[in-house]
Amino acid sequence: MKKTDWLRLWLHVPWWLLAVGLFIFNPLLGATACLMELGYEVMNDLGKGDKSYRDILGIVWGILIGGYILLILGIKV
Repeated sequence: MKKTDWLRLWLHVPWWLLAVGLFIFNPLLGATACLMELGYEVMNDLGKGDKSYRDILGIVWGILIGGYILLILGIKV
């Protein structure tokens, strides 16, 4: 991956950490936020062709990092 791809990846991670945090307090709202962001990225790629599909990697990393934080802290959802 290029440097710009890594920057783009890390730009999306904080939003997904927030979505994981939101999932703790309201699973339906957290899941809705996740699906809405994924839909946005897909539609953005189809509309502009700016390779927004690469942003989904940032989404995956954010969810995984958030999940591991929950696991380490022992928080049950």
